[in-house]
Amino acid sequence: MLNQIKDKIEGQLNISEQTIKPAEVIDRLQTFNDRLIFTNQEITTDDIESMYLGVEYLGVGIDKFNPLSQRQHISFADLAGLSFLVVQDIGPWRQIVEAHIPNASFLYQEDLSAMSQISRYSNFPFFFSNLSQVTSTTGKRFENNNRNAVRIDDPHNQIEFYGAYLKRERETIQPILRIIGQNWPE
Repeated sequence: MLNQIKDKIEGQLNISEQTIKPAEVIDRLQTFNDRLIFTNQEITTDDIESMYLGVEYLGVGIDKFNPLSQRQHISFADLAGLSFLVVQDIGPWRQIVEAHIPNASFLYQEDLSAMSQISRYSNFPFFFSNLSQVTSTTGKRFENNNRNAVRIDDPHNQIEFYGAYLKRERETIQPILRIIGQNWPE
């Protein structure tokens, strides 16, 4: 999502897609390794504050021959017993989908291009989010027109996101976070 809107943000923006463990966030900010870290928890200390950005939720790309693909929305329980192609590094979503989709199999893929190829030439369902839906990588997985995008309507299908930064960086970071919040996909 950031790559889609970075031209709206003044100044040079270096984006790292590296996942940072929650226990490392405060240290990485305090040691100036990062100036801004996106987290799924609000962080407030003497030196650090967070700004709410929006909610991420999942949808699923389902083969058009699966009856679930004809529905407007489904729950995690509706996906019971299916096998999914999943990006290896999905952060807190891994625990959520594994806990709330009964008897499912998750075929984790580390390489995004391999996942894209497998999903284009197989009928395994895959997850996407409101943040990744606009990316070309996700779009390519729907190119063959053999899947429908279905929203998952489930109380566990949401993660709030915040931008955490040093308080002394407030004047520089908050304008960036406001632009991100204003462009947060629904």
